[in-house]
Amino acid sequence: MKLGTLFLILTFLGTLFFSFLVIRLNGIEVPLHLLFLEINVKLGKIILISFLSGFLVTIFFEILYFYRTKKLD
Repeated sequence: MKLGTLFLILTFLGTLFFSFLVIRLNGIEVPLHLLFLEINVKLGKIILISFLSGFLVTIFFEILYFYRTKKLD
């Protein structure tokens, strides 16, 4: 197994563990203000959604970067 594959697996498992810990914060509700709408959302879900969306955007841009550098070489 390559070092990159092992790092990817460890990153995925770390994300799952972090998600489990954040979900435990669901006892606290906070107001979320969206332009003309205000909703109450649990704190754990807000943190988890923002973390996972940032993670997925980062992975998407890294994949685009690696494909672009391979085409230029």
